[in-house]
Amino acid sequence: MLFCEIFDVWGIDFMGPFPVSYGNSYILLVVDYVSKWVEAKDTKTNNARVVVEFVKFGVPKEVTFETAP
Repeated sequence: MLFCEIFDVWGIDFMGPFPVSYGNSYILLVVDYVSKWVEAKDTKTNNARVVVEFVKFGVPKEVTFETAP
């Protein structure tokens, strides 16, 4: 049996680019797969540095990225 706790498994994706507003043109979406908790943050870029700086609940055990090239 697989056992996961809250904030163990995240789905991460960027939306955009959108027209620039307050210097930001992307939205970072983070979803906890266990609790279904959603966080969103407006960002200037859509790179890995933004994701690393966003971590606020500790490092998850698993991360899935939905963006495909």
